[in-house]
Amino acid sequence: MQAHDNAYSRFIAAAKIVLPLAALGLLSTLFMISRDHGGGDDGLPPRTRVEIEGLLREQRLGAPNYAGVTRDGTAISMRADTARTDPDNRGRSEASNIQARLDLPDGSSAEIEARTGAIDTDDQVAVLEGDTRISTSTGYRIETDRLRSAFADTRVEADGPVDAEGPPGRIEAGSMTLGPDPEHEGRYLLVFKDGVRLVYEPRN
Repeated sequence: MQAHDNAYSRFIAAAKIVLPLAALGLLSTLFMISRDHGGGDDGLPPRTRVEIEGLLREQRLGAPNYAGVTRDGTAISMRADTARTDPDNRGRSEASNIQARLDLPDGSSAEIEARTGAIDTDDQVAVLEGDTRISTSTGYRIETDRLRSAFADTRVEADGPVDAEGPPGRIEAGSMTLGPDPEHEGRYLLVFKDGVRLVYEPRN
């Protein structure tokens, strides 16, 4: 019995030496692998390190998402490639390559794309600019330079020229709005205004 105890004691003593050495060997191997893949002193690839430093410096978010519901029941979802917080206004962010979707209570929907945009959470509004496009479930395709979309209530406005295609044909107008129908609760209207020109295109 004593010989068994001595053997067990020797095994424990050896393990206290061998196991820490084995762990050090594994750590050294992992460190060498990370260095062999082009990592810097912190083991990160150079591109990853630059991106992290940029995120910390500019407070930039990669692939941010926003989702909410307006007071009148429209579900809004928005995503972008990147967003950067304005250092002078924490409630304002600048985003790139924005895609948004509005699901209205009446069952219709609209999808919006823009190259850039400014999102102001204090004023509850997003201003989208650059190759801005709207596609509606009712068959309209609209292009404009600038859109303003509210978060609190369902209202999308283009305060400059718009070009559109839809069921009636081609439409040119000085401005456009998408919002609630003032005469019928629960319905929403797409309204073209200011010098509207319609080119009727009959369907075959």
